[in-house]
Amino acid sequence: MYEMPEIRWIVERAAIVDAIVAVANAFDAKDWQKVRSYLADEIDIDYSEFRSETPRRVTAEAYIKQRVEGLAGLRTLHVSTNHEVTINNNTAECQSAYQIYRVDSTRESQNRFDTAGNYFHSLIKTDKHWLIAGIKQTVVIVSGNSQVHGSLRGTS
Repeated sequence: MYEMPEIRWIVERAAIVDAIVAVANAFDAKDWQKVRSYLADEIDIDYSEFRSETPRRVTAEAYIKQRVEGLAGLRTLHVSTNHEVTINNNTAECQSAYQIYRVDSTRESQNRFDTAGNYFHSLIKTDKHWLIAGIKQTVVIVSGNSQVHGSLRGTS
């Protein structure tokens, strides 16, 4: 494995964590153009624990479309912590913990759906910055009304 100088590793690690956190913040702001700027053209996704879908490769545009539909009408807060980063030249892996709070203010009751667990991101480095090329989500905690989340409505 390539050994990079410590200061370069620290700079690259910070850029990787920044990319992951920027996407989380962009989800909350519904800034889909910003989300797109941090995604590779194709992404390997695995949300099988959350939505029981088969892991697959999708275009960045298809990934964003699914997020737009799933989060439509919701206020959200995506929290990303405990980042463990491994860098190997122009590729990287990052394991982190997350919490996602979702609120549907149009519902009078049972208007929250919260999840927490781990993300496993794979990234590639380009001329500009690190891009997310793979996302796997594991779920540890589920709380509230799953019908709040757009992609889960009608699944209970």
